[in-house]
This record gives sequence, structure tokens and C-alpha cells, in this order.
Amino acid sequence: MKILYFGGSFDPVHRGHTALLKAAVKEIKPDIIHIIPAFHSPFKERSNTPFDLRMDMVRQAFKDIKVNIIFDNFEQRQNKKTFAWQNVEHIKKTYENPKIFMLVGTDALNDIPKWSNPEYLFKNVIVVAGKRVGLAAEEKLPFKYHTLKARLPRISSSQIRLEIMISGAASEELGPIKKIIDDNRLYFLNLHDWLKKNLKENRYLHSKAVSALAAQLALINEVYPERSALAALLHDCGKSMSPKELIAYCDKHNIRLPYYKEICENGPDLLHSFVSAHIAQHVFKITDEEILAAVREHTLGAVNMGVYSKILYVADTGSKDRKYKGAFTVRDLALKDLDTALVAATRMKLIFTVEAGKWLCPEGNIVWNNLVSKK
Repeated sequence: MKILYFGGSFDPVHRGHTALLKAAVKEIKPDIIHIIPAFHSPFKERSNTPFDLRMDMVRQAFKDIKVNIIFDNFEQRQNKKTFAWQNVEHIKKTYENPKIFMLVGTDALNDIPKWSNPEYLFKNVIVVAGKRVGLAAEEKLPFKYHTLKARLPRISSSQIRLEIMISGAASEELGPIKKIIDDNRLYFLNLHDWLKKNLKENRYLHSKAVSALAAQLALINEVYPERSALAALLHDCGKSMSPKELIAYCDKHNIRLPYYKEICENGPDLLHSFVSAHIAQHVFKITDEEILAAVREHTLGAVNMGVYSKILYVADTGSKDRKYKGAFTVRDLALKDLDTALVAATRMKLIFTVEAGKWLCPEGNIVWNNLVSKK
């Protein structure tokens, strides 16, 4: 009996997965397909999307494939990280002497030797790989595999999540799973709902513009674009409050920062970044400290900022919606060198504050002096 095993996070499932499965069905002609969504992928952070919803999306995406498909919740039942070899072992115990084909994309194919217990896989499955446009298998892999003839679209779940997060909308191209995403406000659609309700339209559009640039800068600097995009969407959520409301919020939640008294007296709007971080943590349950730090530090900056803080600080200053002089320069520099852009953005903020006759927070001077001392 031929069993085709197809695992993955499916977060979300997309037309690339469907094309891959259809190509395998056409060539392998399996008797049964086991679709096993990951409960917690060993290679990724735990998904924010509940397992049951990812399973629902998979059922919708593969409903037209005319083969006996078992939508297997084996990993959910384990309630922990589960490895591919354990899924194969589960399938072997389910059938008498099955011939198991393990379906993967080209990107996963190259990583199989690094997986847990790869020797077990080499002995017990026939690897079936799809060719994705723009990706190729390594020339020498330590196992035999079958390459499908079909050419598959170059698309990824992370790309889809990022597009939804930045735009605030799920594309019609997602087909039947769009309704599941929309109905459950997945991939931070709930955050967009909140921002549209609580921010003025131009502030909401600014947040989206910053998110787009932050994601681009993250890719250039080889860090996670979803983290940068999320920090950018959250960075101004405290802007919904007036100066008096910002002070009251900080007092109520015991939010304190250097020069707090002076800021309350001379520039209470500066509190919005700290309030935004608090909202991110307590309303949207963000626990990633790098994201929270980026939100806190996007206005005044900080000594020795991390890469996500630098990206947000620069993206906020140089986003495409900014019309003031110097924004394009900061953006252009950021696409070439993040640290150079950070110095330029900090300098521009200081000059703008002085020329506008506004109070200059001492923290800004400390950050500037730290930056120029490193030149």
C-alpha cells in the first residue's frame, strides 16, 4: 500500500502546497494520503495560529483532491514538538508493511540531513521533492529521492503572513481559506481593526507605511521581517491619547522612564512610545522583548539599540508617507547601511526639535553623544 505523507506548519496553507500535493498524486498515485500539520515545528517559533484553524484551512485547500486523504492530528495529540521520523513511525504502526513516500519542497529537501534521526527517514521513506521556481536541490545529498516533474510556484507561508500583516487584508488569491482568515482575524487582522478604530486615518496609514519599510530593512539586515513589521504596526498605538491621557495612563500603570517628570512638564507626547509598548504587551499579548524594546525606543532612541530598534527608529523617520525634508535621505541611506541611517535620523530629529523651538529631552542628547562617539 502506497502512503503519501505530507507534513508542515501550513501557516497558512497556500497554492504552492496544493500544486505540490497534486503533482505528487499524479506521479506517485498513492492509495492514501496522510496530511499531518505540525503542532509545534522543531525548526520554527510556535505558531500564533491555533492548530484547529490550520487544520481547517488544510481541509479547505485540499478538498478537491480525489484521493483518500486522512487529515491526521497525530502531532496535536502529542501536544509537543514532534519530528518527521516520529510521524513516519506513527504511519508504519498504522498499516501493515506500508510503502511510505514523504513529500517535501526543494527548500526542505536540502535540510533533511540536519533533521532529527535522518537515518531513520533514509531507511523508511522514499523522499519526494517538488521543484520550486528559483530553488534547486544541492548536488550531493546523502539519500535517494524522487523529483517531481512539475514546476511549482515560488511562494511561502511566511511571505503570505507578512503581506497580510502589512496590508491588513487577506488576498482573494488565497481562495477558500480567505474566509477562515477573515472570520478569525488571523495574522494580526485584529490589530488592524484596533488601529483603524483608535487612530486617525493618517496615523493608521503611517503605521502601515512604516511597517512596509521596516519589513524591507529587516530582509536587508537578515533578521525576521515579521517581527519588524509587527513592531512598526504597534509603534504609534499610544498616539490615540492626548498628552493628559498619556500621563494618566503612565501613572495608572506605573510606567516610569528617565526624566519622567521633565517629560510630563515639557513634552508629554514623548510618552506615547512607552504607552504603545505597554498596550502591545497587555492588549495584544506581545511577549517578544525585542519587539517591545523597538516600540519603546522608536521616539527617543536608546544607547546600544538592538537591530529591531534601529530598524523601527529609522523606518519611522524615513517612511514613504513622510513629506518633510530629509526623509528620503534617511530612507535611501537605510537601504545601504542601517547604522549610517540611524545617525542621520537621530541628527535630523534633534535639528527638527531645536528649529521648532521645542524642549529637547536629555535622553536624546545621550543617544546622540553615544552614536557620534562610536564613529
